[in-house]
Amino acid sequence: MKAKTFLHILGWVILGSWLIHFLAFYFIDSERKVYSIEKIIEGVVFIVLVVPVYFSGVTLYYKFFDGEG
Repeated sequence: MKAKTFLHILGWVILGSWLIHFLAFYFIDSERKVYSIEKIIEGVVFIVLVVPVYFSGVTLYYKFFDGEG
């Protein structure tokens, strides 16, 4: 497996695992002792904004520094 492919798969796994993490806490912790609704929304928005930055960084790295560009 090429490193670029691995890093893209890793990005999707990161996104999926964090979304599942917050979704699980939303359903399991009905009394909101661990995360409030605001914190859950804040976490989901953060990860949805950060993962595209990660993908952009990987793409730009391999475009300019890996000899493919």
